[in-house]
Amino acid sequence: MKENWTKKSVVWLAWILFLACSGDDGVLDMGTGEGSGDLDSNTAPATREVIGNLSVPWEMLWGPDNLLWVTERGGRLSRIDPDTGEQSVVADFSGIIEQSGESGLLGMALHPDFSNNPWVYLVYTYRDGTTFNERLVRFSYANGSLGDATVLLDNIPAGSRHSGSRIIIDTANHILMTTGDAGDTRLSQDRNSLGGKLLRLNLDGSIPSDNPDPNSYIYTLGHRNPQGLMLHPNGMLYSSEHGPSTDDEINIIQAGGNYGWPHVLGTINTLDEMAFAENTPVVESITDWTPTIAPSDLMLYTSDRIPEWSNRLLMASLREQTLFAITLNGDGTQVVERQRYFEGAFGRIRDLAMAPDGRLFLATNGTSFTDTGNTHSIIEINRLD
Repeated sequence: MKENWTKKSVVWLAWILFLACSGDDGVLDMGTGEGSGDLDSNTAPATREVIGNLSVPWEMLWGPDNLLWVTERGGRLSRIDPDTGEQSVVADFSGIIEQSGESGLLGMALHPDFSNNPWVYLVYTYRDGTTFNERLVRFSYANGSLGDATVLLDNIPAGSRHSGSRIIIDTANHILMTTGDAGDTRLSQDRNSLGGKLLRLNLDGSIPSDNPDPNSYIYTLGHRNPQGLMLHPNGMLYSSEHGPSTDDEINIIQAGGNYGWPHVLGTINTLDEMAFAENTPVVESITDWTPTIAPSDLMLYTSDRIPEWSNRLLMASLREQTLFAITLNGDGTQVVERQRYFEGAFGRIRDLAMAPDGRLFLATNGTSFTDTGNTHSIIEINRLD
């Protein structure tokens, strides 16, 4: 018995060492520094459900009223008290939007000077006859409801797959909006299409004069389905993007850049990719995942409440049902470590929001992108004092 146990121990040890070097999920990857993270006993997070019975919460923002503003893909926009879970529905677009697959009510941004300009920017998909489109609309907000709808951008290709769409407002008051290829890979390289792009526009919907093409909303092209977008204090713009079955990406966005899809995935490392890049300059990803993990929202954790995350990128993952903490090098151009948290604890994680006191909120999306029932939640990650 002792001899058999010794042999088994050696086999298991060899297997563990093999996994450590092969980079399998959840085990330290010698090449990328990715592993399963645990917070130490002094900062172990307390978790609680803020609210349940949501239908695919897609965008979640910490509002100027200290409430969570949340879009649900089925069409509701709500304000949710992060302490009590009390939900107040601001608008219901279920009679206007087209929810099919990955589409519906999606991205949202609030005007940076909301007290003087109470404007809410929303992206949703709709049908016009047989055409499936997406539009960006600005609304005014007053007394708990929306009004004065102004369409800023319309006729963006959409579909049941790959509709984007994350939107943020930068420090120069430009709207930045990601769009997907709508399931048609040809659109991403087509400069006459708004699909598979990062778009940049002024708050009134006009084209900024300093866009790469002053007559076009297109800021970058060659995207498949970017669902994370954030502006770092270092001045860099980062995006997370879904690959097909390989090469989920994090990219640094460069004005006028071509990110390669469908000809280049992640970094240029195949003969076909090299051939495409010979004639078309391509911006390569700074990190990627194969197999894919389905990355979604991306943010910078700026609090010391959970010190292990301070000044690290946090990224939601759908397929892997994981929160990633990502460390950048000093100038923000390279990923030096990737760490996983809460693997499988809450199901698919779609979106992230941070309170001013450092509490982190996760929006969950069930077990698959087709799961549209009222089974999703917002989870608070707190610090144990």
